[in-house]
Amino acid sequence: LTLPEIDRYAREAGPQFAQARERAGSLRLLVDLTATAVLSQSLMDPLAKAGMQYSRADDRVALVVGSTLLRLQMRRMIADAPAEIFLTLDEAAAWLTQSQARNAGAAH
Repeated sequence: LTLPEIDRYAREAGPQFAQARERAGSLRLLVDLTATAVLSQSLMDPLAKAGMQYSRADDRVALVVGSTLLRLQMRRMIADAPAEIFLTLDEAAAWLTQSQARNAGAAH
């Protein structure tokens, strides 16, 4: 992950997230960071800011990381964001599906 990639995310995520919410009613996002190493503070701060600027309480974001150390780092970064951190894609996908099914059931 690089600063230009974070900047691009900050620019492009908002409109894409708005479209997803319009289509589905809420945002369900799986972020695969398994190829990402532990991040420097100079990357963590802008990444946290970029992610939080579009966050809403009814969102569900699953972050998938490749190490326990990055998991701890992400946990500090997301704080109260509507996100969970996983070590496998399968666990993350199951959590997103489960939370979506629970919300659909509550709506009926």
